[in-house]
Amino acid sequence: MSEKAPSPATSTADARPAAARLHQDLVVPIPIATPTYRHTFKVLLSQPEKTDRYDDLIFKYARRYRLDARFLKSIMAAESEFDPNAVSPSGARGLMQVMPDTAEGVGVRAHDIHDPEQGIKAGAAYIRDLFKTAWRLFHLQGVRYTDVPHWVMQRVIAAYHAGPKFLTSKHWFASTRSYVRKVVLYYHSKVTDLRRPAGACGELPTFVEAAAPNGTLY
Repeated sequence: MSEKAPSPATSTADARPAAARLHQDLVVPIPIATPTYRHTFKVLLSQPEKTDRYDDLIFKYARRYRLDARFLKSIMAAESEFDPNAVSPSGARGLMQVMPDTAEGVGVRAHDIHDPEQGIKAGAAYIRDLFKTAWRLFHLQGVRYTDVPHWVMQRVIAAYHAGPKFLTSKHWFASTRSYVRKVVLYYHSKVTDLRRPAGACGELPTFVEAAAPNGTLY
């Protein structure tokens, strides 16, 4: 591709720190649900007492930390499939599969993570911290967390899975790519509809997925 003189807008962007100029590639292409995922969604949707049980708490902490409630529920679905007693081989616990040290770092006692409300609080607070870091790195001041570009959303998901350095990494574990794909699929499924709290769907906007004329996401 031949080079051309940058426009004034491009010149301004090029003057920003390297992290802010990070290429806006998605961690994974927008995924299409496989038969296995569609089966999982069907099973979960047949169990509303499980999938919708924590909607009030999800909405409470999404509102407190100015997050997209659907995004919070998608992380929960991917992490624990709504099981507050879940424990990972690495020691992550609860609905949001938060590590004890991470929970302590956001003000939730480690032995409280299995409590649904405390687990959701810890996960939401950590996601909020990842968004705050992303906003600083990518110079997104003035943009609501709920209006994040899709490429940033994917990087926050990756960081939740593998650590904050993955907000800016160009090299991804296969397991992290798989995790990002899983969360995005849940986000676009009916499993993460918030059905329980009255009026929940109208009070917080969801992530913007605007397509540029060339079909890429920005």
